[in-house]
Amino acid sequence: MTQTPTSPPLPEFGAYALPEQRETLRKKADKFGMSTLGRWAISYYRKRAFKDLPEPFDIHVMPGVNARVWPRSNRCEKRAFAGVQIWDAAEHKALASALYAKDTSNTEPFVFLDIGANVGFYSLILSARAKDADKDIRILAVEPDTTNRERFQFNQQASSNAFGATDIDILNCAISDQEGAGDMVGGSTNRGEVRLGSANTNAKTSTPSIAIKTLHSICELSDITYIDALKLDIEGHDERALRAFFTTAPQSLWPKLMVLETGKAPTTPLLELCAQYGYTLITRSGINSVLTREQ
Repeated sequence: MTQTPTSPPLPEFGAYALPEQRETLRKKADKFGMSTLGRWAISYYRKRAFKDLPEPFDIHVMPGVNARVWPRSNRCEKRAFAGVQIWDAAEHKALASALYAKDTSNTEPFVFLDIGANVGFYSLILSARAKDADKDIRILAVEPDTTNRERFQFNQQASSNAFGATDIDILNCAISDQEGAGDMVGGSTNRGEVRLGSANTNAKTSTPSIAIKTLHSICELSDITYIDALKLDIEGHDERALRAFFTTAPQSLWPKLMVLETGKAPTTPLLELCAQYGYTLITRSGINSVLTREQ
């Protein structure tokens, strides 16, 4: 009988802990804010903490979140390694405020969709905050890239083992405006830039085909009837995916709050699309925007 080969088990969380002196350097970054001096100091301590050491590193990101990170090849893992307190601070604050404002005692949890979840920090951080505030939460995360998704799954398990189960379902698919199959490409210098490629993408730079779903279809498949917050970062498919969603999904399913990658231009097609469907821009931070819609 032919046996299917299996991957060797991953070393448990903690196997790649930093040496004590390096961990002390990493933690020094925690006290700095978003000023120019603060950013410089965070970068300084981050570089000193992992200089000349082989990846990965097992770290305690924040209360409730443990992770194994590769900071040299993924920008968000670099931010989590040191300086997580200033990483996408406005976006995380908006999500936390929406979570805290919702009364979940009536058996309706706070529903968060993390589309383009990377290695899972948006989901894990919000899950930890919900647990700390005694709020019920349901998180549906989508990550089509195999490497990112496996890192996310490890981080989820490392956090669950230490702090209790996380209410996160991780889907293995890509999101666009119509269903089908495609290939994931890119990400050689930053794993956060892995994207859904076109049909004629060079096979040498692509991974095996991945199922493509729509936002509306994953909600139907997952029995989601409302969305309190959506984070969408799918590298070029954001506008078409949202346009299809607004066209096919009932208004009762439209997110109350959205965190989107919109770029730095004063206005963009994605921002114009959201305004067309009743969303108001409440803050912009770097290339991201936070929008809300009155129900």
